[in-house]
Amino acid sequence: MSNLEKRAVSAPRKSGWTALALVLSGGPAMAEELEESLGIAPNEILYLALFALAIGTAMLVAVWLIRERTVVADENERLKADLSDARLEAERRAALLSQIDHRLLVYAGTDQPEILGALPAATGAPADERRFLCYGDWMPREAAQRLEAAVQRLCSLAEPFRMTIDHLEGQPVEATGTTHGALAVVRFSPLSGVREELSTLRAEHLRTRAMIDTIQALCDSLPMPLWLRDRERRLVWMNRAYCAAVDAADVEAATTAQVEFLQEQDRAAIAHALLESSVYRERLTTVVDADRRNFSVIEAAGPFGSAGVAVDVSEAESVRRELLQTMRSHGETLDHLTTAVARFDEKTQLTYHNAAFAKLFDLSAAYLDKAPDHVSILDQLRSRGILPEDRPLRDLKAEILAAYRATEPTDALWHLADGRTLRVFASPQPTGGTTWVYEDLTEKLALESRLNALVRLQGETLDYLQEAVAVFGQDGRLRLSNPAFAEMWGLNSEFLDTKPHIKALKDSISIGIAPDGASPIDWTTFSRAVTAFDEGAREATGGEVILADGTIHHYGIVPLPNGQTMLTFSDVSDARRAEQMLLQRNEALEMADRIKTDFVQHVNYELRSPLTNIIGFSALLRSPETGPLTERQSEYLDYISTSTSALMTIVNDILDLATIDAGIMELELSEVDIAATAEHAADAIRDRLREHEIGLKVDVVAAGASFRADEHRVMQVLFNLLSNAANFAPSGSTVTLSASRETHSIVFRVRDEGPGIAPDQVTKIFERFESNPVGGRHSGAGLGLSIVKSFVELHRGTVEVQSGATRGTTIICRFPIEAESHREAAE
Repeated sequence: MSNLEKRAVSAPRKSGWTALALVLSGGPAMAEELEESLGIAPNEILYLALFALAIGTAMLVAVWLIRERTVVADENERLKADLSDARLEAERRAALLSQIDHRLLVYAGTDQPEILGALPAATGAPADERRFLCYGDWMPREAAQRLEAAVQRLCSLAEPFRMTIDHLEGQPVEATGTTHGALAVVRFSPLSGVREELSTLRAEHLRTRAMIDTIQALCDSLPMPLWLRDRERRLVWMNRAYCAAVDAADVEAATTAQVEFLQEQDRAAIAHALLESSVYRERLTTVVDADRRNFSVIEAAGPFGSAGVAVDVSEAESVRRELLQTMRSHGETLDHLTTAVARFDEKTQLTYHNAAFAKLFDLSAAYLDKAPDHVSILDQLRSRGILPEDRPLRDLKAEILAAYRATEPTDALWHLADGRTLRVFASPQPTGGTTWVYEDLTEKLALESRLNALVRLQGETLDYLQEAVAVFGQDGRLRLSNPAFAEMWGLNSEFLDTKPHIKALKDSISIGIAPDGASPIDWTTFSRAVTAFDEGAREATGGEVILADGTIHHYGIVPLPNGQTMLTFSDVSDARRAEQMLLQRNEALEMADRIKTDFVQHVNYELRSPLTNIIGFSALLRSPETGPLTERQSEYLDYISTSTSALMTIVNDILDLATIDAGIMELELSEVDIAATAEHAADAIRDRLREHEIGLKVDVVAAGASFRADEHRVMQVLFNLLSNAANFAPSGSTVTLSASRETHSIVFRVRDEGPGIAPDQVTKIFERFESNPVGGRHSGAGLGLSIVKSFVELHRGTVEVQSGATRGTTIICRFPIEAESHREAAE
């Protein structure tokens, strides 16, 4: 075997570095020799060489890492020992710092400082580190701003500082800032002993000086003179208003010259008063700007001397006088109001009331002048039966007192026991107390009730009218119609509910106007009247229109307010047919009327005149001038007087009935005193009742005070009713005249205990010349109850009879509270 083969065979046993060296050293010839001897390609030999090289490198790196790890572990152990020693030293120093009541802030760069130690609780500094760094939370703002600026200069410019921090909540603290190498240290240490006392005195001095300067600045800005005197009564200070009032240039000039604001006599009085008391208060006058003005002067003594102020009250006095004058004027104005007004103070004492308040509750002036409280007034009104009885007095008092505590006005309705309704309005006053306004709503509510009733009555009346009525708005649309309108024109209610336009009605009516000129107008006439814009052309017109069914209707076009128009249609077909007959009868009626008028005039002259003569001559015969009369003659004259009076009454009744029938009687309406009228009627019949031993009971309290009617006719009605009752009442019985007030009427009742009226005779007693002598003492002309019925109906009232065959008779007359005149009644 050659040397080369031996080297090749032993090559795999060598390290990678050896094989690689052989290949590199032998060059290409060596590589070819190895390939021939071993059968390995050159590239494979190269890979083997690189693999061997990598393994060798890894082994070398592993050995180096093991050595380095041992060195690092030794270094870590040494650093841990050093850190433990540093911590022990830091804890020792921190413990030392915490024992000396100091707090250190150590700044290293711009980061948050390290805080060491703590301040005593007496300093008022928070123990929490975060709160401690918020200086503005535990020290005065100015001190916090100065400290923050000093710390910033210390950290940035290494500028040391020393400052004292005073605050009201704790012990003063001294802050000192220094630098130590790259560190900035701020030390906070509490002051104690003389330094603490000196710091406290300095702070109090600065605070007191600041307070004095602030008060002086305030006093200088006040428009009222202020001054300060020492114990020798010398001026030591005054404000600008004082200098301006005494024409001094400044405070120094005024104090040097001792320029006084008040007169010498007033100053002496003030000095004398301060010897006896510590405060002087009085209104004085002095001249300012060449004008004498009123001042309210207050001067108070103190340890230094005294201080005074003068408030100009001249304008206030003028305003007070004007206010008093205005209040008197308002009081006079309120006295002329019909609304009751009363003002009570915060203690519920009466301070003001107008005349209407006293009149409303019928309170005497002497009682109100005593300034009673509100509760006592309520007690008096309840005791007199005036206050509402629908709730307990305790609840009413609680409601009244609650109004004094309220912040907003209150409103309530009182229904008084006498039927009146009051609106009570309470308004709290800013200065305390409450103003009460009592508005009498009785008449207003009555008017509203009557108005609502009238509106309902008009609506129902319109629906039941035989005339067709339609109201159109200014836009030409239907606003209101009655069933007769729909029936006349053949319109259904659904269509009318849509409020159609008048032109749409023309296309919807089923019964048109007669064609071929039978009617003088057409539907266009109505449309033009409803939609006309010219107010001057809107006039009430009327006429007749003939419908297609041959009926004749009278139409009316009536302009209404707000541009509205009313159309009315009434069927006059029968009227036109009866017109001729009425014209024929008219002449006969006119002749009958003339005969009636002549008859009335004839009776008035032919009967009244002789009767007047007979009555006059009878009275003349009774007079002493004509000589004495025998007993029989006197008896005859009594018969003559009685007969002529009865005949005169009959004549007057006939004349009244004839006047009523002729339609020429008019009522003389006025306020009728119910009690007085009833008493006069009773007096007229009292002798006749006494003659037959018949009692009379009059009870008209429930009717109220008065109502509107013809007083003479009402008295005549009551007299005739009492005369009729006296005629049928048995001896020993009682005739009752009573009256009461209902919602819309005054009701008179006359009752007797006579035999009563049979049911079949009730309807006949009011007929003229109808006399029923059964059960009566005498039979009259039969006109009394007829006159009663005529006069009551002339007042638009009613008459009712309640009677039986054996239970007496009650005649009821109802008069409306607000009667209409005869002409209104006739219309």
